[in-house]
Amino acid sequence: MKFSILVPVIFLSIIVSGFKCFAQVDTISVNKNNLLTDYLKEGTSQFLAYTTDGKTKAITSQSIGERTLKFGRINGRDVIIVIQYRHYNDSTVSKYVYTVSDRQNFKTLYDYTKRIKSGIEAYDYSENGVKGSDTIKNNTKADFEFSFSNNFPYCSELNVETLCALPIKHIGQKMAVNFYEPGLAYPPEYHLIEVTGTEKLNAVNNTQIDCWVIKVTYDKDNYDYFWISKNIHEFLKLESYGPTGTFNRVKLFNSVKGRF
Repeated sequence: MKFSILVPVIFLSIIVSGFKCFAQVDTISVNKNNLLTDYLKEGTSQFLAYTTDGKTKAITSQSIGERTLKFGRINGRDVIIVIQYRHYNDSTVSKYVYTVSDRQNFKTLYDYTKRIKSGIEAYDYSENGVKGSDTIKNNTKADFEFSFSNNFPYCSELNVETLCALPIKHIGQKMAVNFYEPGLAYPPEYHLIEVTGTEKLNAVNNTQIDCWVIKVTYDKDNYDYFWISKNIHEFLKLESYGPTGTFNRVKLFNSVKGRF
């Protein structure tokens, strides 16, 4: 398994009891190649997702998702392919996502999304940017182009895989990861990631899975908690908080051990 040395380059200024202190935050980036991609294994997992209203606590939407991760080789390059299906009650907004990344550093190479309602979005990634693929028929983003300068991000469509490959070491650890949502014309954003604790989740056959609990902060009103198993870095649960309610996702256990 590949392990990399983290180089601290970001510090957060925090006011605590009238004193200013600095908490070290390690940047995780494509350029540093400090994701532990060996944690990513081939396989398929299914997930139940639902949204809870912030005031009434009623469940307002439900969906079923599936993620398949497999390894391949394209144009002489070892790659990781992630295929996603997200099935909603309204099939016109159901989503299919196909993303190809470099197997070593998890750099995005290609991203394809299709919905019945909004059509196809396909992107080719270059060394320092992204543009709409001109080889995909009916691509609604064929004319899109955006430069990352020297700050190549991770793809937000693969936030689960990115977080599962983090070099998690201990409670209290802080990291920063920059994500980019395909098709948006604004710079990638770094988000603070904190290892806030551990928790044992109940599983099948009266077993429990010991997990890291990781918080991802987007702003003061929007943040996520991810549960990732300590043993194999498998994503098991998500709670996403925002002003209007909570989005939840949980892995569906089955007879064959799924991976992502």
